[in-house]
Amino acid sequence: MNACRAVPRNCAQIALVAAVATLPAVAWSETYPSKPIRLVVNSSAGGGADVVARLVAEKLAVALKQPVIVENKPGAGGNIGADYVARAAADGYTLLAANSSFASNLTLYRKLPFHPVRDFAPVSLMVANYFYLCVPAASPLKSFPELVAKGRQSELTYASAGAGQGSHLGMELLKDLAGFKAVHVPYGGMAPAAVSLLSGNVDMSLLTPASALPQAETGKLRLLGVTAPKRQSSLPDVPAIAEFGLPGFEVNNWQGLLAPAGTPPAIIARLNQAVNQALKMPDLDAKLAEMNTEARGSTPEEFKAFLAAEIDKWRDVIKRTNTQID
Repeated sequence: MNACRAVPRNCAQIALVAAVATLPAVAWSETYPSKPIRLVVNSSAGGGADVVARLVAEKLAVALKQPVIVENKPGAGGNIGADYVARAAADGYTLLAANSSFASNLTLYRKLPFHPVRDFAPVSLMVANYFYLCVPAASPLKSFPELVAKGRQSELTYASAGAGQGSHLGMELLKDLAGFKAVHVPYGGMAPAAVSLLSGNVDMSLLTPASALPQAETGKLRLLGVTAPKRQSSLPDVPAIAEFGLPGFEVNNWQGLLAPAGTPPAIIARLNQAVNQALKMPDLDAKLAEMNTEARGSTPEEFKAFLAAEIDKWRDVIKRTNTQID
């Protein structure tokens, strides 16, 4: 006998409970967002990641019809900002614009106050670009082979945006593959690293397009190579470092959007829709292109898989180069 025919009142009650249980998710999807959203950038203001995050935030506000306020929380290789978001309410109003260090820190730090997979809900990959290997315009080093030769004779110095950042790990990987020596000088963000390089305090640095290209255009920096697998069509005279006997060398500098774990799926879906809508806005695409940065929208599932692959990749690099932070 059909249970619902035998006990119609009980079946009606079960159906009512099930319907009520879905109300919060439905309500969230219909009313979210109803107030400004905070976008935490876990690096310093003025750096490449910050510049790109602010451009995306501006268009994200248009897509969501609510202000998106960027808040910089740098420090500890990006862990301070990430931990702040991990502890925030899972309501979609505090988000993290994470970069490549978010994936590497799991291996670099023995004790993290958060877990990059368990404590976050991926929303979407946003953008990606590559680093430029830069030296001051006054440097005697005119090419990558000259830099390698010099670094094999004596130790060079290089600035990074901070220990564990892509500009740090990318250079450690490059040193390992090309076989030269260089001392790491970490700074609290890409902007101060670029200033140090411009001042001649260090010999070289891997800089993001936002930090490198304006200075190169004014003749203050020299670009020796790009960490892309091949030359970029926008700068065909800048060689890919992979061309110099390093096939497969690539350091991708990405940014993605994450929410605290437990954020309702309806809110994740709404945010994902808004991010992909924002990335397709022509004026944003044009501004990103000016910085040699590519819009890379994705589904939450695709970003989750991408993040897992990045964690595995940098775990191998960190162990091979014996890179340590604490």
